[in-house]
Amino acid sequence: MTNDLLNTIGKQLNIPKTTNSEWICQIVYSVAGKMALASLWDHTEDHSSISIQHFKNRMAQIFDAYEGIYPEISHLLPDDKSNLLEEIYSIYLRTGFLYHSAYKIAPAISAQANCGNITISRTTSPDNAFFMSGLGFYYPQKLASDSPIAEVFGLQIQSFESYLSELLDQSEWTPIVWPENAEFLRLDPPFSRGYWQQIPEKSSRVSLARYGEPNKLFAFYRFHNGEFQQKPIPEWRLRDWFYSGSTNYGEYRRIALALLKQYGNLPAIKTKEIGNIVEIKVGYRLPPSEEEFYKLYSWPVTYDFSSNFPQVFTRKMAKQVFPMFKYTLEALGYCFVEE
Repeated sequence: MTNDLLNTIGKQLNIPKTTNSEWICQIVYSVAGKMALASLWDHTEDHSSISIQHFKNRMAQIFDAYEGIYPEISHLLPDDKSNLLEEIYSIYLRTGFLYHSAYKIAPAISAQANCGNITISRTTSPDNAFFMSGLGFYYPQKLASDSPIAEVFGLQIQSFESYLSELLDQSEWTPIVWPENAEFLRLDPPFSRGYWQQIPEKSSRVSLARYGEPNKLFAFYRFHNGEFQQKPIPEWRLRDWFYSGSTNYGEYRRIALALLKQYGNLPAIKTKEIGNIVEIKVGYRLPPSEEEFYKLYSWPVTYDFSSNFPQVFTRKMAKQVFPMFKYTLEALGYCFVEE
C-alpha cells in the first residue's frame, strides 16, 4: 500500500526513481513545496492573505506525515526542520512565486516559458498538472508562451563579456592606497582556498577589490604605471535585493564570474548522468538569481540546512529538465563538462 502511494506520486510528478530512501526524500521535498503553494489559496475569515507561518506549517505537516509512513527516511531528515522549511519558503519567494508584505504572502501571477520541447512554469495553482524537478514545475511539451526564461525568473540576459564591458565603461581610473581591511578577488585557482585574498596583484589584469566596514565598497582595480588604480562600482550593482540583511553583496559574484571568464579561469560546471537524474557540481557559486533558479529546479543532496555551508554546489536535477538549465547558463558564458 505504501509503495503504491509512492509509485503513484512519483509517476504523477515524474520524479525518476533512484535509491529508495533518497527517492522518498525527493518526493516528499517536492510534494511539501507543491502543497505549501496550494496553501496560498486557503481562505481566511476576512479573505486576506495567509501568513508565512501558515505556509511553513503546511510543509511541516507534509514532512511529519511522510516520515510517519516511511520511518526509513528519518535519518536523512533533520529533527528540527525549521531551516529546511525556511529554505523552501525562501526559494519560492526569491524566484517570484510569492508576493510578500508584513508577514503575509499571496500567490504571484502565473507565468510560463518554453525551452526546447518543455515548458517551465511559475505557478501556484493547486490544480496544476505539471511535473516537478526539485521545487520547480515543468511540462514535457511546448505550451503557448511568449516569455523568455530570463524574464519569468529574473535571470541575467547579457553575456559575461557584454556585462563586464558595460561596467568598465562607467567611470574613470583613479589612484588608491589600500586600507588595511582591503581584500582582493582571487583570479587563479584553486578557489577552494576562498574567493578573496589579502594581497593585491601587481598586474595589468583588471580585478575586483572590496574594503570598508561595516558596509563594503567594491571597485575594479589594476596596477598601472607603478601605482594601484581603482574604478568604484555603484552599490546598487552589488546588492542582493531579496536579502534582508544590510551587508549582503552576493551580486559581486556576477562580476567575479565575468572576470574569471575573461581570463579563462571560470570553473566548468560538471555533470554526471545517473539514470534519469543528472548530478550537477558547480565549481564557483552562481550569482543570486541564477543560484535560486538552480535550487528551484533541483534537489539537495542532504536535507539538513543548519550548517553555515550552503547547499549550492552539488545538487540533482531531473534529466528531462537539465537541457533547459544548461542552455540558459551556456547563453551567458558558462561551460558544462560531463564527468
